[in-house]
Amino acid sequence: MLKLAKLFEPGRIGKIDLKNRVVFPPMVTHMATFEGDVTDQLIDYYAERARGGVGLVVIEGSFPSPIGHPKRIALDHDRRIPGLQRLVEAIHKEGAKVVIEVNTHMGRQDQYPMSPSDVPHPITGVKPRPATLADMKKLKEEYGEAAKRVKEAGFDGMMIHGGTGYLVAEFLSPLVNRRTDEYGGDSRGRARFPLELVEMTREKVGSDYSIIFRVMSHERVSGGLDTEDAIAICKMFQENGVDAIDVTTGSAISHEWTAPPMYLPAGCNTDVSEAIKKEVKIPVSVAGKINDPYLADQILREGKADFIDIGRGLLADPNFVKKTMEGRVADIRKCIACVRCGEQTLLSKDPVICTVNPAVGKEKEFESKLKIIGKKKKVLVVGGGPAGMEAAIIADRRGHDVTLWERSDQLGGYLNLAVIPSGKGDMKNFLNYLNKQLQESKVMVNLDKEATVESVEEFSPDAVVVATGSYPFAVDIPGIAGKNVIGFSEVLSGRKEVKGKKIVVWGAGFVGCEVAYFLAEKGNDVTLIFPELEPAPDVVYPDMRKLLLKKLEENKVKIEAGVRQFTKITSKGIELINKEGKEVFIEAANIVLATGARPQSALARSLRSEIDELYEVGDCVETRRLLEAIHEGAEAALKI
Repeated sequence: MLKLAKLFEPGRIGKIDLKNRVVFPPMVTHMATFEGDVTDQLIDYYAERARGGVGLVVIEGSFPSPIGHPKRIALDHDRRIPGLQRLVEAIHKEGAKVVIEVNTHMGRQDQYPMSPSDVPHPITGVKPRPATLADMKKLKEEYGEAAKRVKEAGFDGMMIHGGTGYLVAEFLSPLVNRRTDEYGGDSRGRARFPLELVEMTREKVGSDYSIIFRVMSHERVSGGLDTEDAIAICKMFQENGVDAIDVTTGSAISHEWTAPPMYLPAGCNTDVSEAIKKEVKIPVSVAGKINDPYLADQILREGKADFIDIGRGLLADPNFVKKTMEGRVADIRKCIACVRCGEQTLLSKDPVICTVNPAVGKEKEFESKLKIIGKKKKVLVVGGGPAGMEAAIIADRRGHDVTLWERSDQLGGYLNLAVIPSGKGDMKNFLNYLNKQLQESKVMVNLDKEATVESVEEFSPDAVVVATGSYPFAVDIPGIAGKNVIGFSEVLSGRKEVKGKKIVVWGAGFVGCEVAYFLAEKGNDVTLIFPELEPAPDVVYPDMRKLLLKKLEENKVKIEAGVRQFTKITSKGIELINKEGKEVFIEAANIVLATGARPQSALARSLRSEIDELYEVGDCVETRRLLEAIHEGAEAALKI
């Protein structure tokens, strides 16, 4: 595309010639064996991204020692090389170049915590042992042997991992590195160990082999490594044989910047990459929530980077680049920055998943199942929320005759409300994607169509997917039916207007928190009340929760946590018994309910004895999150 010419301009990193400026950067998958060998699942996953048109694939962080790193790629022995060679060959076959990121140690986050100093981890509180000179010597020797294996396996180059708050990044950080020997102090001292890794790598791979350094280029916290520091360090890397700099930001104390959630702006690290690019001669790539091809091209045109890292964007849609080249930008299934992928790999250690792409880690399985098996069936999908929309889209792609009934006047269900609070533009992109895919399909969509057992039987489908979602739940207390009590959906949709400036939002969950800051941003005096001890207990991933709570704080939302009893609602506000057992009255013109939801399961229960092939998906089974709705909708359609 002419408008995106810069994005598809050939580039060069060291001796690697690249067909475009798009890099699939390293992201943890946990698809290796427990011991660290390459699997077919891992190969299929990376080959799919290469097939989609990227110029360079960077394999996730691998380790010179497998100890303490289950399901992460190991480089500790020559027996790993054949599997690595298979991985390289698969990616080359699809037309992309490939390098692999090599880590040393995960620092304070490691199973066996070690760090430049004994500064405790800011989240776990674990106090690491300081790395000794003998430790560093051993790490460098292991690193050198790993680098030899990387080259022997056929990789086009290697990336040294100096980001994400791991050991190398901790050496660079003035907050964590408080050493008084030659490995601490000023930027040159703190860069000594990383530079020795570069030296060891270069010694083992030779002068013509491409080395990229992924560097924590800003710590995003007062007193941490800043841009000025990063520029000095990157100049040292350049002087010592590094062929390119890959810019990331954030550390253990500011982990939300390492994979920016929806509340952080798109392209959020380009301020740092631009500053570094002005001061070094080697190429600079940048990561950080770049999930739009127009933004990617703009960053290149404005000289803020030489290459663009699109990580989660290619997790969500492996054909991101191909679709862009074909002028089908609106067909890209964009990442919504929900960080469910990070939640999966960081907290559960299971293989990576994606909310909007149920095929992640199952690439070949999905490809084979998308081809219709058996006879063409008449399929009815009841419910036009995300689960129903996904089920209808996939069933249509498999060749079935699909009809979708939605009882309201629009598709999208609660997704229409989820996109309204500030910071939710990425989710709006996904809603637009679903609508477009349905519009271009052969699915017959009927809005304002209520499904009953009788109407379903009269339609006479071969298979039915029930995706009727959930309904709001309200606690039964005196005054709950008052005119001043409003449901969160009515507030977000604008169907009802809040009266007066003082508002109480009842509900500690994700929805309650978002409704609270949504109303506070409009200038209202908002109090968030709930029985839980703290807000957002249902937000599992700490980075997302941290930013959500920051939204509440920035908008001066008052919090009444640990409520023992909600006594009654009056026209003036709400009476309750607080966590100390005292009776409290909170004045409010409106009480907004965000007290949870219950499955809308009545239709499904009634149909179970009437329909032979019946599938129940999404919140009508159990109220959960968007990932479950999308995945269950797709899985049901693949079974029909």
